[in-house]
Amino acid sequence: MYESQRQAVARFMRRLYQQRLTTTSGGNISVRVSDTQVALTASKHDKGELQAEHVGIMSLDGTNETPNFTPSIEASMHLAIYRMHAHVNAVVHAHPTTASAFCASDADINCRLIAESYAILGTPAKLPYACMGTKELAQIVAEGLGQACCVLMANHGVLTVGSSLLEAFDRLEIVEEAAQLTLISRQIGGLQPLQTTQLREIDQLMGRPAD
Repeated sequence: MYESQRQAVARFMRRLYQQRLTTTSGGNISVRVSDTQVALTASKHDKGELQAEHVGIMSLDGTNETPNFTPSIEASMHLAIYRMHAHVNAVVHAHPTTASAFCASDADINCRLIAESYAILGTPAKLPYACMGTKELAQIVAEGLGQACCVLMANHGVLTVGSSLLEAFDRLEIVEEAAQLTLISRQIGGLQPLQTTQLREIDQLMGRPAD
């Protein structure tokens, strides 16, 4: 059932690990496979070796439709996002080191230093802390996502969404790069972020309302 989608989820999780964007035990990925179902990574499997058999199918009401499958601890968060945001077709959650440091700080990742990060991410949403795996966290993230495609969860990690697995994964990569650029540029000094007119030009190019 949904073998190609499960293989894709596993492939992107391996890629996430290989690119040092998460740890062996951290992170989870899902993709919408029908109007009422998603494919979601399992709990307690080596992320660097994940295979399609470690990706299960769940209904949006939380029913586990895959025998012998233990859903990710963050299953409720993924499902809440899909229920609330019909445009979301994929969710990637991980703990990239630099971006996660900003999750434990009151400092912001500056996505306005280079055009790509602003074009792809806009402005990430920063959300308050709730214990991982809880319904409280699921509600905070689903409601806090709003029009954003990337959220920074306080003292936790990063979550990105997209119309496809590739888009959600790309956004995860870019937020980590933007976090690194933020730190490096502060050390160099003499910042020259994109100006308002330049940001508006990018918004128009991307077909979205001005941020």
